[in-house]
Amino acid sequence: MRGIFFRHVLRNISQATFGVGLVLVAVLLIYELAFVLGRAANGQLPGALVLQLVALTLRGNLTIILPFAVLLGTILGLGRLYHDSEIAAAQACGVGTGTLFAAAGVVTFAVAALAAWLTFVDGPAAARGAVQLRTYALRTAVTRGLTPGQFRSLGHGATLYFQAAAADGTLRDVFVQRDVPAVPGHGQRMQIVLAERAHYAVSADSSYYAIDLTNGHNYEGVPGTGAWRITRFRQQTIRVPTPLATVPGKPGVLDTGELLTSASPRLRGELHWRIAWVLDVIVLGLLAVPLARLQPRQGRHARVPWAVLLFGVYAGLLSAGRAMLERGDVPAGFGLWWVHAVAVALGLALLRLPQWSAALVRLGAARNSLVANR
Repeated sequence: MRGIFFRHVLRNISQATFGVGLVLVAVLLIYELAFVLGRAANGQLPGALVLQLVALTLRGNLTIILPFAVLLGTILGLGRLYHDSEIAAAQACGVGTGTLFAAAGVVTFAVAALAAWLTFVDGPAAARGAVQLRTYALRTAVTRGLTPGQFRSLGHGATLYFQAAAADGTLRDVFVQRDVPAVPGHGQRMQIVLAERAHYAVSADSSYYAIDLTNGHNYEGVPGTGAWRITRFRQQTIRVPTPLATVPGKPGVLDTGELLTSASPRLRGELHWRIAWVLDVIVLGLLAVPLARLQPRQGRHARVPWAVLLFGVYAGLLSAGRAMLERGDVPAGFGLWWVHAVAVALGLALLRLPQWSAALVRLGAARNSLVANR
């Protein structure tokens, strides 16, 4: 019977956890998609990179929703069994709470293993990919939305103008002006190119724009002097360096091995942050078993508000502890272990809350009775 009941409890917790996880992933996906689409609408990101960036940021943030999915899934799964008196019937047949902990432990440690892989391996890789995409978008932003009849600065003293654009991307009646290295004693030199057609592309490493010009004239010299050289060409390629644009580096993009060997408070804080979210899954998954216990006549969702409160306080303490580690207010060896202890104490306090409330009610009733007797 214990084996049958164990599988029954495991199925309920697994289904509830999977369902909660899907809902949280959907909410996170909608948020990320709206945020990235807003960037694309403002011209900060090419439309072709929207889905890639959403997928990368989603992978990097999955770790945060896993602890809440386990906590809420366990409480909902066990809450249904308590509400339908299935656990009461099983306990009357001699099945103890160890079966509940065993079933919840299987789900909890499976999700903790997934969280560890996401936190230590996949998450940093996804963060690096997102940084590369954002850097590419920043460095190529000036060539997006080129409009005929307008001068567009390409950076590094280069300006592009064209009269019309074909459907295949060919630019017509092109004007390019750029500064070229000066000759000692002759002042700053300038190059002006007039061409019938042109194509532009960004190099594979995003380090320069390649402008391929066809059938035109090249003028090169020093403004204000007669020292100009005029040439006619059939094909010419001009390379213009892309603007220097970088995304501020964050510890989240670093491999875990680099964090282990670093003595920087900021990087040590990132290391403890990653470890904490894996332990978060285990602590909340096991605390959910006693927290899910319902009193007679309680609704099956009566424990959900307490679960939300516990997770909110837990996540807030982790964020505050990380900030203190990065500032050096807390010794690196102290880490975030104290946060888990506080979360366990809070969870145990929530378990004792009904008894404390009943004790206060009895104390108040006894006091009122004593006053009435006097």
